[in-house]
Amino acid sequence: MKSERSVGIDCLRAISIIWVLLYHFVPMQAFNRGTFGVLLFFIISGYCIAFSVETSQTAWHFYAKRLGRLLPALIVCGFLTTLFKILAPELVEPGRGLKWGHYVYTLIALPTLNVLQVNYNLPDGAYWSLQIEFQFYVFCFLMMALGLKHRLLALLCAVTIFRTLTTSTEYYTSNDFFPFFIAGMSVAALVRGRTGEAIAGILVAFSVELYHLKFNVKQPSVPIEMYRSLLLWSGTTAVYLAVRYDHILPRAFRALAFIGVISYPLYLIHQDVGMMILRWAHVGRDSTGDMLIRAFVLPAFLAAIAWLVYVLVEKPTVKPLTRFLANPRAWLGQSKPAVEHPAGAAPGEVARQDLQQDLAAR
Repeated sequence: MKSERSVGIDCLRAISIIWVLLYHFVPMQAFNRGTFGVLLFFIISGYCIAFSVETSQTAWHFYAKRLGRLLPALIVCGFLTTLFKILAPELVEPGRGLKWGHYVYTLIALPTLNVLQVNYNLPDGAYWSLQIEFQFYVFCFLMMALGLKHRLLALLCAVTIFRTLTTSTEYYTSNDFFPFFIAGMSVAALVRGRTGEAIAGILVAFSVELYHLKFNVKQPSVPIEMYRSLLLWSGTTAVYLAVRYDHILPRAFRALAFIGVISYPLYLIHQDVGMMILRWAHVGRDSTGDMLIRAFVLPAFLAAIAWLVYVLVEKPTVKPLTRFLANPRAWLGQSKPAVEHPAGAAPGEVARQDLQQDLAAR
């Protein structure tokens, strides 16, 4: 049976999460730009979301797929992180304490962009990227709701350019990350044969990022520098190559791809829980043994937790939850769910690509 997942994309996810893990746990100069792994995730997300939009019947169907994909692991990993912090507050980094109310509200605030404007603490420091992701998803949802689904990439480019030119370089926003989503969506357009649209999107993504660089735009989460621009260029190329040559990757790459499969729960659970484990075990920063624990033992332990979340939570619940959110009446047997056949595409091909690409990023 043919795999539902893209080995190439999962390998890139694996590289991204390994990059982030080493950045957080291994205090070496070589890994001091580990947040670039998150930027690679954004490019992958843009690529996957382009397919998710194309195979969604309505705006709500699209958003239901995003919620169904992200919520199960988020609920469980957020719960575990909160539980560990409450049970062992002495191990929590100053300023990173948490109450159950913050955890519960996070599950509401992220998908709604904190529409209630309530001050809250995220369960884990790594969750900042989910705030950016959901802003991207909400934009896609709104454009689809307005009937502009087939102009999504062009609209995203236009809005990003407008926000870039009208926002002070001293004021940082999520807009600073949108060139990475644009790049990923442009790769998807290229794969679909829409070459002109793809080239235009890539030019916009690269140009906006160069604008950020030229005018020294402030961005504390991932400082804007030449290396960040290089990551955008190389990451876009890597996503295209991963998709283009996915079918010829050696079987040895499947071991790396497995890490990509569990990358989302691993990302959710790794940062604060990992640092608590290091404090509990009194792991230092100087000896070779300490470095081995930080680079291999701790990531492997966290990966085991992520694997359990994937097997016990994500795998059995993502599709049923998505179907329920997309159409509760169909779930209850009151109507039949419609079959998706986007215009101009063979149904079998659409089904294959939707399954393969729409297990979207993190």
